[in-house]
Amino acid sequence: MLVRKTLAVLFVVLLSAGLAVADIKVVKQTHQDGFTIMGQTQPPEDREQTTWIGKDMMYMDQGDSATIVRVDTMKLYVINHTDQSYHVLDLPVDLSALVPPEMQPMLAMMQFDVTVTPTEEHKQVGEWNARRYDMAMTSQMFSMNSTMWVTKVAGYDPQAFNSMYVHLNSLQPGMADAVKEMSKIEGLVVEQQGAMTMMGTEVATSEKTISIDNIDAPAGTYDPPAGYTEKPFDFMERMQR
Repeated sequence: MLVRKTLAVLFVVLLSAGLAVADIKVVKQTHQDGFTIMGQTQPPEDREQTTWIGKDMMYMDQGDSATIVRVDTMKLYVINHTDQSYHVLDLPVDLSALVPPEMQPMLAMMQFDVTVTPTEEHKQVGEWNARRYDMAMTSQMFSMNSTMWVTKVAGYDPQAFNSMYVHLNSLQPGMADAVKEMSKIEGLVVEQQGAMTMMGTEVATSEKTISIDNIDAPAGTYDPPAGYTEKPFDFMERMQR
């Protein structure tokens, strides 16, 4: 559903960095409390999220789905592990061309006003010395306040990652301005706590990085899995998953 997809965007690896000599593998745990909105109940959800960042390419897996950004070929792959299928879109993605006419008003309602505020507060998160950033995100339908703990990682290229991060979130309504503001974050978010409010319902979320490794990705990481079937992209079907 749309709420879950929006949260997935927020739980993406928020880096203002890009690539080093080897690929970067980031593994984290995410949690979302259960909630009920308009008669629809979403149970509590815990996921392991694995992200690989390479030169001009990125892969993010969230268990039942994954996304691949290939700046080298200007392609975006949206993968559904449940039915072993994938979609291919050209970059840059024009979301307005993919959304049905009856859903166009939703795009305006989902435009986010985002503010990222750095602080001088620091703490130790696992093996990382982290700095606190606060983020406020609001739209006509949704608001969220987050506290993020960020560590700097040597050898990263902020411009390279930010370019891929824009493409990674290009299918999420209203995220264009949010991505630009998030580029102010100077490093990797290793811990985050958030509270989302939608239609009067508050939902707590959290994430914590388990590991960061500088290693080469296995062959085929940045390609659709072998044996998966290509299907036409359907925006409504994606929002309902």
